Amino acid sequence: MSEIHLQGGQRKVGEIHIPTWQERYERVKDALIDAVQELYKSKTAFIGGMMLVVLAILLLLTPVLTDYDPTKPDYSAFLEPPSVEHIMGTDRYGRDIFSRVLWGGRRLVVIAIAAVVFGLSLGIPYGVLSGYYGGFADSVSMRVVDGLLAFPGILLYLLIVTLAREWHLEGFWNDLILVFALGFAFFPEVARLARGSVLIEKQKEYVEASLTIGEASLYIALRQILPNCMSPLIVNATVRLGFVILIIAALSFLGLGTPPPTPDWGADLSAARDHMESNPLIAIFPGLAICYTVLAFNLFGDGLRDIMDPRLSDR
Repeated sequence: MSEIHLQGGQRKVGEIHIPTWQERYERVKDALIDAVQELYKSKTAFIGGMMLVVLAILLLLTPVLTDYDPTKPDYSAFLEPPSVEHIMGTDRYGRDIFSRVLWGGRRLVVIAIAAVVFGLSLGIPYGVLSGYYGGFADSVSMRVVDGLLAFPGILLYLLIVTLAREWHLEGFWNDLILVFALGFAFFPEVARLARGSVLIEKQKEYVEASLTIGEASLYIALRQILPNCMSPLIVNATVRLGFVILIIAALSFLGLGTPPPTPDWGADLSAARDHMESNPLIAIFPGLAICYTVLAFNLFGDGLRDIMDPRLSDR
């Protein structure tokens, strides 16, 4: 098929218009501007978004912001107060607290995002296909989800993490097991939410029209219905990120997270208990990091809910 060049760099193949890179750039720019304007309308989402931007900048620039090794002890500088050299002071092993907070945050946020993405990748197809096809398969799949929801999540985390310890998994493999445990525990909630949204969407006219013209059921479920169900899933995933961060910190606080000396907010908070009276700052800084991150995700998630739900007019 011959290609026809038009004025302005646009191209057409037959009657099909192929957008240029400039047009694609303009579309992306307009979409970003619209997104920022919508976020600004919701003060909660805007504040949470700005907090997340600050957090992302700090974590991305961690290698530039600190020169100290977060795992290397310095016994000549243990339990030092905040100073020019050590902005947040040092812990009981002389390690720079600022460095450990930043490096620990990078690891914790990456694990939380990976766990939520894993839960979404399991729950969305499961819930969408279950809700769309219905019938006996839907009943069986939802009973499986009900059984998983009836099992306490904290017990599942403890079981899987304890098994990882028994298998002597460390470093990357320990983090991978943690991602699996947290993501699998998130999967039933995502599946039920996706199924509920699909049950509403599949009754609409555009689905009937697609069936009438003979489009495949799998195509309709995944390419037409699923995009219209993403709003509640995105909001739920954003809020879930804060909850996952709390779970990771709690497991580390109990000694079931990554073994030391890996920087970890929960583990550092636990280790600081012995020095709370004499040097409380070593506990305050990792505690504030946890609070700040969880609050940022929760505010952003609540704001997204207000934006994406047209029934909530009071923003």
